[in-house]
Amino acid sequence: MIEYVSALLISSIIGIIAAIIGLGGGFLFVPALTLVFGLDPRMAIGTSLATMVFTAVSASFFYRKQGLILYKVAGVLMIPAIPASMAGSYITTLIDARIIVLIFCLMLMLISLEMLLPRFRFLKDVRFGPSFVLTACIPNQCCQPVNRVWYSHLIVWGVMGGLLSGVTGTSGGAVFVPALLTAGIPLHYAVATSMFAIIVVAITGASVSIAYNQIAWPLVAFFGAGAAAGAYIGTRIAPAITESRIRMIFGIFLLCIAAIMFQQEVLAGF
Repeated sequence: MIEYVSALLISSIIGIIAAIIGLGGGFLFVPALTLVFGLDPRMAIGTSLATMVFTAVSASFFYRKQGLILYKVAGVLMIPAIPASMAGSYITTLIDARIIVLIFCLMLMLISLEMLLPRFRFLKDVRFGPSFVLTACIPNQCCQPVNRVWYSHLIVWGVMGGLLSGVTGTSGGAVFVPALLTAGIPLHYAVATSMFAIIVVAITGASVSIAYNQIAWPLVAFFGAGAAAGAYIGTRIAPAITESRIRMIFGIFLLCIAAIMFQQEVLAGF
């Protein structure tokens, strides 16, 4: 009983953080499931992916009410992210996964620097082919114009987010949010849109884990309930937090994600 109460409390805290910064929470779910609850890493990744569905659906439901989800942007991100996620899972069977994870760790560190240092730029705005113009409107407030967004930009970074998800069992949000910011989309819209896109990516990854019987269902029930409640709280808190503060939180957590991935996936093999 204490185990399941702990699962509710831990997942609630993770859900709050995930909703505020636009990540699925897998970067914290996986370590919690392995270190606190003693799950095998593969079982932890599958359970984390299933739990992220609850986090993303709950956060998206309330962000939709706030009018912050850009559905067209999320749709274009999702389409390449799904096959890329599957490809990432397959790639790990062909080459040493530590090499891929090391590359992603370096990329996450550079993205974190972009969040923490205003003048540092790593993610590029990909501009070729067709594009469209967005106008982001918050209910009962003025519309906020958004820069022209290129489909190529969303496709390229959708692929990168999908690969990150497939290789590491996370959501891809660590790439989605900074990529949307680079495209000129305001941060609160980027966070909400990322959470919505994560729904499909998490379902895809969880489906693969179900096929291989790599999900601890009792923990999914409690983690999912806690994560959904935490995500609701996070969506209520997020609008009151300034963009600069969220950027700082996001950057710090990306550094933590890179450190955790490096320790668990790279150093563990030596």
